[in-house]
Amino acid sequence: MWMEVPNGHKVVCMTHTNTNPSFVLLVGGQSVRMGEDKGFVPIGRDSHFLGQILKKLNGFSSSIYVSLRKEQVDSYTKYLPKSSLILDHDLPVEGPLKGILSSYLYLKENNLLNDFIYVLPIDIPYIEEQTIKRLLDTFQEQGEPVSGIFYESKTGLEPLCGIYTTKTLSQWMDSLSLTGKHEFSLQKRIKNLEPKPILIQLPSEEEINFRNINSKNEL
Repeated sequence: MWMEVPNGHKVVCMTHTNTNPSFVLLVGGQSVRMGEDKGFVPIGRDSHFLGQILKKLNGFSSSIYVSLRKEQVDSYTKYLPKSSLILDHDLPVEGPLKGILSSYLYLKENNLLNDFIYVLPIDIPYIEEQTIKRLLDTFQEQGEPVSGIFYESKTGLEPLCGIYTTKTLSQWMDSLSLTGKHEFSLQKRIKNLEPKPILIQLPSEEEINFRNINSKNEL
């Protein structure tokens, strides 16, 4: 089913189901260098970052969610049902980790949790479908439980485009009840996972479309 939205954009009205992989788009950053919400930065003739990524993800799943700030809700409900929008829980962590764990809690509380959550940032609108699919295929190929699946590029581990298993996220949630300082860095948390996560080398020809776009000069 299509939903008509302002500016002529259309997106699929998504039905939540446990038979599809759960994707979570992280859109809650402050977008300081971009100067506006990255989700709505124009790209192409009649689309924007959000529209480009949704179009690609709709080919893989109907369970697509957005992790965002409270003040972003009104803008995103023009393109997505409110039940797809996830606000941060009150957790003793910050940054993308807070958005990921809040998404885990939301899906768990609403009986929408699958074996993993596939996380993507909003600022990689050019990502290729084969880049998205490779992580899904790798997960399906595993005969033993894994803690997560992530890309490595020439700049290192890429934690904001990856598969986080529910077991890993459950363990991270449990760790927040412990006293002491909590680690915010996703890279450090991923490197300490047991069993070791699967790290896939990002093909060099896909790097150009995998890049994060932080300012309009990079479009």
